[in-house]
Amino acid sequence: MRKIKHPFIRVQTNTGKSYGGSQAWLPYNFLKKSGCGVIGATDVLLYLNCWHPKCQSKTFRRLSRLQMTLSDYKTCALRMWKYYLPVMPGFGINGLGLMLGINWYFLKNRIPMRAVWNVSGKKIWQSVDSMLQRDIPVILSVGPNFPRIWGKQKLNFYTKKSDGTYVVSAKTQAHYVTVTGRDESWICISSWGKEYYIKIEEYQDYVKKYSSYLVSNILLIKG
Repeated sequence: MRKIKHPFIRVQTNTGKSYGGSQAWLPYNFLKKSGCGVIGATDVLLYLNCWHPKCQSKTFRRLSRLQMTLSDYKTCALRMWKYYLPVMPGFGINGLGLMLGINWYFLKNRIPMRAVWNVSGKKIWQSVDSMLQRDIPVILSVGPNFPRIWGKQKLNFYTKKSDGTYVVSAKTQAHYVTVTGRDESWICISSWGKEYYIKIEEYQDYVKKYSSYLVSNILLIKG
């Protein structure tokens, strides 16, 4: 499996250590519902801040740790929301807004990187591999149903059992996740503070049948 080279962000909670962050920890109801983009960006930038020497920023200062307290993690996520990623209640933040917010973060913190939204559907997995090889987690959007935005079709999330089999554990749409690894059939993701897997074939079928690569795509980070 192609994957990031270092341990991913862990947050100490009352139920143990998480795998990445969760919008459920944030203090406002509209962020709990629509703050997944803020969480994805926070996790990626915290990882870069910890492992890439040129990506350390004043935004997180001394709060950034691979293993964080819940209080410190919430402080980091709320800073991202307040200064870089405004969330529209009921709508969240679209891919373009996510790109602009992260590019503003890079610019303000003098980080020599640039984010681009909306990779060609034929190049998504190639771009994911390129980022993982450069040790950068990837923000992936499981977009809403499109153009029928009122549709209720969702994508399966799986957990991996000790015997290597996968079982459906959740379903979602209109949601950002963070990719930390992939092979030819599965991608490993962080969502809601847990490790899940998405079957690549199912993701592609979901996008083609029920969504669109305009809204189901990745944030490509260059540099």
